[in-house]
Amino acid sequence: MNTIRYILISLFVLTAVGASAQRRITPVEVPGTTAPAAAADTVTAGKPESVVEMTDMSGHTVLVDTISGVEYRDTILTQAPKLVYPRFESVSVGVNIWDPLLRCFGQKYGLIGFWGELSIHNWIKPVVEAGLGYADMTPDNGNYTYKSSMAPYFKVGLNYNFLYNSDPAYSVYAGLRYGISNFSFEATDVTLNQSYWGDDVTFNVPSQRATVGYLEAVIGLKVMIVKNVYLGWDVRMHTILHQSNLLYGEPWYIPGYGTRTSPFSASLSVSYTLPIGKRPSVTPEE
Repeated sequence: MNTIRYILISLFVLTAVGASAQRRITPVEVPGTTAPAAAADTVTAGKPESVVEMTDMSGHTVLVDTISGVEYRDTILTQAPKLVYPRFESVSVGVNIWDPLLRCFGQKYGLIGFWGELSIHNWIKPVVEAGLGYADMTPDNGNYTYKSSMAPYFKVGLNYNFLYNSDPAYSVYAGLRYGISNFSFEATDVTLNQSYWGDDVTFNVPSQRATVGYLEAVIGLKVMIVKNVYLGWDVRMHTILHQSNLLYGEPWYIPGYGTRTSPFSASLSVSYTLPIGKRPSVTPEE
């Protein structure tokens, strides 16, 4: 079997067109010796005759010893794509108008949020968010009213722009956020139907203070509508990481998170971007 393999390798070498150009490779050990076949960064004409150089389908240089059949692959060719935008490319500030818009259509919770973002190479974008939220909600069946105090929330995270070498007027991104809020909540006029006795029982759940921390995964789109002014949309999937120990149940609404009955929320933002680094004179292409 080894003899057949050596014959096939020899035929391939004999039919190759000329010797390949001198290239930078990873030094290799020649079988039967202790010294590298390439002491420097290049293979020279002095390499053993049993070692031949070929190029695989991905463009890497491969050295093959025709006696032992051992292959050595050059990995230096693999390089990260060039980043065309400066390190500190821009800063952005924005306002999330999703909750104010929904409140116009009857939503009884949420308030407003603000955020700031630093663009690094138009690629990695650290983000901070802050806002206010509260709830005053009576469900359709009307058997209780849930209220939470107006309270702040804070988030910190990163966005990854998939179009980092493209025109910054457009971005498609994914990201993560850690959020936290400290707030109080209560339930009043809770009505339970006592069918056995024929009477309803009404009571109140006393006010409690909770601290809740949560994680959000974000995917979104942002486009420039006029110079330096952007409109952005995103969808968020979140989960609670930790919360205070409570005596009378869990909060239904969490500022910055939304209702705990749904794992999803959304945002709609208007933002202003200020370039702080010198951008390429020609708009890069993907």
